[in-house]
Amino acid sequence: MAGILILNKLRWYWRLPVKWLVFGLILLVVCFPYPSLLVKHVEHWRDPNALIEPDAEALKPLVAELRGRMTPKADPKQALATVERFVLEKVRYDWDWNTWGMADYMPTVDEVLSKGKEDCDGRAVVAASLLRNFGFEAQIATDFSHVWVKTDKGETMGPGKRKAVVATKDGLRVSPWALIELTRGLAYGLAVFPLEREAILVIAAWFLMLGSSSPYRYALMAVVGLFGGLMLLRSGGLDYRHPIPWQQWGGVLLWIGAVAAVWIPRFGQQMTSKHVTKVCK
Repeated sequence: MAGILILNKLRWYWRLPVKWLVFGLILLVVCFPYPSLLVKHVEHWRDPNALIEPDAEALKPLVAELRGRMTPKADPKQALATVERFVLEKVRYDWDWNTWGMADYMPTVDEVLSKGKEDCDGRAVVAASLLRNFGFEAQIATDFSHVWVKTDKGETMGPGKRKAVVATKDGLRVSPWALIELTRGLAYGLAVFPLEREAILVIAAWFLMLGSSSPYRYALMAVVGLFGGLMLLRSGGLDYRHPIPWQQWGGVLLWIGAVAAVWIPRFGQQMTSKHVTKVCK
C-alpha cells in the first residue's frame, strides 16, 4: 500500500506509465512465471510446423502401434479419424497451467509424451507428427481458442469453425478474420483461466487505480465492479463456439463503471482544489 501512495505522488505523466509497467510485470508473473518457457513458447509459435517431428524417438512406439490399428486401404477420412482417436487416448487432456504452470505453452513432441498429458496444441503437434508418417502433409492451424491439424486430405483434432492462423511452408498465414478470432480467444482464455490467478490481477489493478485519497465508498464500488465484470466475462466466454454477448458486454461495462467510480471523484476533487486555489489568489 505504501508503494501505491508513493506512486500517487508522482506527476501524472510519470505515474501512469509506471503503474502500467507495474501491472504488466504482475501480469507476466501471474500468467507466465517461468521466463525460459515463455521464450521457448514464443520461438515455437514463430514456426509451429517445426515442432512436427515424424522421426522423434519417443514417437516411434506410437507409430508402430498406430500402424496396427489402421484399416488396410482406409480412405483419408477414416485415417484422420483413427489418428484423432489414438492421440486422444494416448495424451490425456489437461490445461497448460496444470502441466507447465503457464497460461499457455506450445510443446515439442518429446515434451508432450514425457508428460503424458497436454491441451489442444500439444495433441495437435503429436497428431501432425504421426500423420507425416502416413503420408499426410500436416500443418498446424488455430483460431486462438483451439489448435488442430490441417492436412492436404482434410482436417482433424476437432477443427474450429474459422482458421485465424495456419502454419505453412512459407511461414504463418494470417486470416482476415484473425482480429475477431483473437477477441474470441481472449474471452475464452479469460473464462477458463484459474480464478485465483485472475483475482490477483483484479486486486492489483484495483490498488493501482486508487488515488491517495479515494473515498472508501467509491473504492468499494470499484472493486465490486471489477469482480462482477470478471465473473460476467468468464460466464459469457466459457463456450467459445457459442459465446453469450450480453454477458461479455455486461462485464466490459462493469469494468468501465469500476474505472469511473475511481476517476470521477478524483477528477472532481482536482477541479475543486483548482477552484479553491484561484479564489484564494
